[in-house]
Amino acid sequence: MSSDRFLAVALDDEVVVLDVAQARLMQLDPWTRRVWEACDGGTDDDLAQALSRPGRRLRETLRILAEAGIIRHDGLRWVRTEVRWVAT
Repeated sequence: MSSDRFLAVALDDEVVVLDVAQARLMQLDPWTRRVWEACDGGTDDDLAQALSRPGRRLRETLRILAEAGIIRHDGLRWVRTEVRWVAT
């Protein structure tokens, strides 16, 4: 996916992502931001270990991020979709 579809800006410990194609803003709270940033090719087990949080909350956060299109499940691994960072 093109980095022009998603624009992101860091605000303190949160991230706001604009889905340009859908004209939709997504605010990633600190937990969701950690999950999103951890999606660098790891499996479910890798993420659970890295975040010290296995279980329902992690699965639900991954599902929400995947439905938003800012991560994808590539086989067995979670990968962030490319974003273009906007300076504040």
